Amino acid sequence: MIYCLDANIFIEAKNLYYHFNICPGFWECLERQNGTVGSILPVYEELTDGNDKLKEWVVDRKDSGIFDDISAITVQESFREIAIHVSDQYEPQHAEKFLDDADPWLIAYAQVHGCTVVTKEKFSPGTKRVKIPNICEEFGVDYTDCFTMLKGLGACFTLDS
Repeated sequence: MIYCLDANIFIEAKNLYYHFNICPGFWECLERQNGTVGSILPVYEELTDGNDKLKEWVVDRKDSGIFDDISAITVQESFREIAIHVSDQYEPQHAEKFLDDADPWLIAYAQVHGCTVVTKEKFSPGTKRVKIPNICEEFGVDYTDCFTMLKGLGACFTLDS
């Protein structure tokens, strides 16, 4: 996997630019990447909390290879380093919220597997909240946004006539 997607990419796509009825090509693009684009099981779990078309799409693809396992010892060790850093650098309530989500696992997975994290969050030095790009910067993990990923993939969504 080259690109590892944060839950907010799926959620924002569904709610805004790439709604299933408006741009089904986006969702087809994700499926056709053959291991280039994906995410991790904790993101899968976050996305199945809802009760909508996104949940259906995600559940139908659980075993497709889009959502990878995080049980590798190297990912666990990376998560541990991230957790220590976040706990040391951020106020407890912000650290706890971040560490309870899929975000630190996403970064740990990307670090171990050399992936680029795709998120809508922006780098924000000095913020009290823990941001994915801030932690990526700290741990040398590449990150980008959805539009840049799509350009890199050469995605093109056209209107059928």
